[in-house]
Amino acid sequence: MTETKAEITRRLSALVGTDVSWVSHAGDMLTLQFGPQRRYTLRGRNREDGAWALHVQCDWKLERDAGTVATRDDLRGSDEKAHESAKRLHEALVAHGPVTVEAISVYDTGGVVVAFSRGYRFVVVPDGIDDDEDWRFFAPGVDAAHLVIEGGKVAPESFL
Repeated sequence: MTETKAEITRRLSALVGTDVSWVSHAGDMLTLQFGPQRRYTLRGRNREDGAWALHVQCDWKLERDAGTVATRDDLRGSDEKAHESAKRLHEALVAHGPVTVEAISVYDTGGVVVAFSRGYRFVVVPDGIDDDEDWRFFAPGVDAAHLVIEGGKVAPESFL
């Protein structure tokens, strides 16, 4: 197991058994939250987020059974298109009952497959471009290093 694969596996194992609690976006970046929503203050602002967050800026797709539900392209284009796509994803993964993380598979290239209940799979494929953030995983409101994947590798700031 490579260092990248081992570090990603170690950190993302915290998600197994948690439910998706929120889905949104910022531009074409998909944001997923896991675990119960909780309130906290960050830089003087009151916030509410899940226990864990995954922000994905590289290629991804959500599959269910044998078909594709959504891809990164669904968040590209107009703001209206991105909002509607994020809303549709939120409805599928949160609003219609809990979707739970059942397993995590990690690849040497920094890619991840998250197996969810109800037949869903979330596949993240890093772009492999040096110094370009692919995705990050962190606990919102907690003063701890984020796991940052850049160019398919764990970025040095992940260990600060």
